[in-house]
Amino acid sequence: MEAKDVLYLGLGAAFLVKDKLKERLKELEKRGEINKEDAKKFIQDAKDRAKKEQEALDSRIQEKLKETIREMGLVTKEDFEELKTIIKKA
Repeated sequence: MEAKDVLYLGLGAAFLVKDKLKERLKELEKRGEINKEDAKKFIQDAKDRAKKEQEALDSRIQEKLKETIREMGLVTKEDFEELKTIIKKA
């Protein structure tokens, strides 16, 4: 399974959970177990947590990519620019 497949799988699961969560909250609201304001607050809190987790995941992916580039010995843009500067000075 490729990385993009894992990403798509994760996104699909997230959307499914979101839909199920909204559905469940509507059921609770209909039965009077939760009011509309609390349901909205819960959804917003869940969105905020998801955003923070996404940012953390993005950061981990970037670090892993940088590590992989270093391990492979690939030249980064910064390395290339530094080399160009050295060559111009020579």
